[in-house]
Amino acid sequence: MSKKGWDYVKSLMASAHCGTDPECLKYDMGGRRMVIAFMNDSYGYYSTIFMSLEGSPPKAYAILKVCYGHEFKVVKEGNEIKLYGKFDKQFDDRVCINRVKIMYFDLDHYKTVREIDMDRPVFKLSLKELFIRKDVIIMNGDL
Repeated sequence: MSKKGWDYVKSLMASAHCGTDPECLKYDMGGRRMVIAFMNDSYGYYSTIFMSLEGSPPKAYAILKVCYGHEFKVVKEGNEIKLYGKFDKQFDDRVCINRVKIMYFDLDHYKTVREIDMDRPVFKLSLKELFIRKDVIIMNGDL
């Protein structure tokens, strides 16, 4: 499994829910959707992404922290999505993530993937990919 994309985060959540059960992992990866919400700060910049693995209750959760200084706003221009950081600096479509915390469905801690240096990414995630995936529900109405 690549450690670079949304599937990696989904696989971490599936592992938290299923352990090593191969049938459960297969279903979680193929049959469950990810529910995603972007949390903004008081200036309107997104700095935290909350995710859950669909189920009732949700089967696992992930909290993704954006790299320091890479907080962003999302602007839709036609069908194109653009990211802007502070001072109107335009980023590519990838969000820099330097910490991921995965929790079981009961919110107990499962795993943390992080970079000690607040400016270095653990990985970058493509928002363009996120918006075209069929296994994603985006909760924010303004995105």
